[in-house]
Amino acid sequence: MTFTITNILSKTFEDINSSGNLSITKSDIEYCLMEAIKKDRSYIHMHDIHLNSEEELKFFKLIDNLKKGMPLAYVLGYQEFYNTKFFVNDNVLIPRQDTEIIISKAIEAGDKIYKKYGNTTIIDVGSGSGCIGLSIAAERKNWNIILTEKYQEAFEILNKNYISNNYKNCELIMCDWLTAFNENIADIIISNPPYIEKGSPYIQESVKKYEPERALYSKDKGLYDIKRIITESRKTLKTNGLLILENGFDQNSAVRKILETNYFKDIDVILDYNNIKRFTLSKNS
Repeated sequence: MTFTITNILSKTFEDINSSGNLSITKSDIEYCLMEAIKKDRSYIHMHDIHLNSEEELKFFKLIDNLKKGMPLAYVLGYQEFYNTKFFVNDNVLIPRQDTEIIISKAIEAGDKIYKKYGNTTIIDVGSGSGCIGLSIAAERKNWNIILTEKYQEAFEILNKNYISNNYKNCELIMCDWLTAFNENIADIIISNPPYIEKGSPYIQESVKKYEPERALYSKDKGLYDIKRIITESRKTLKTNGLLILENGFDQNSAVRKILETNYFKDIDVILDYNNIKRFTLSKNS
């Protein structure tokens, strides 16, 4: 006899609680069930149908991965971000809520540029899943959004997210940071690059274990890729073009110095939702 929705949820929650695993929430279990039976949350709360054997097998496989410590987004194969479901796997970082802040900053600045010139070009550098650039593209359909990604496996996820939402105002380019671009073409460059120093004690265990190292770690105390992006942005940005970077909480002084060395101006530091100095904005001179 197969489980009903109510039975399988209650039994799984009780089993996990009794095992002492406090990292898995009731909401996580519900997400796994929704994925297994391809129904939304309202459905599983309003219907108490029996699962078939295939649905049960899929559900318990998802739960087993959760028990191993795999992040929920990788278990499900997607992460909801900025009102869109983005496909993810362990070749790309999991989109995080704090990143919405730089999307808002980019849109705010881009609106002013569009109002003045009738066009806005944004390059999302090292796009990964594409959550930054594609979210902006969805909000501003008249803008020109270019997304770059260096690694083939990550590019495949980026392309999947691009196709799934049928974006018309985007161009995907496989290249190493900004090496594919001519001079003075971008109004805004935005990036969440690798910026963690290898061996940092501040990285969460699940992030260290499951998320892609090449998207997390950078040489030179975590600043190597930031330096490259700043240097290459100097050429690619238009005069007074905006550079938006995510960086480590302890890197603001170092990032400011690199920007000043490369003649960027109007440098500003933005806090994340936990009031941590997480983003640096500056303008090309």
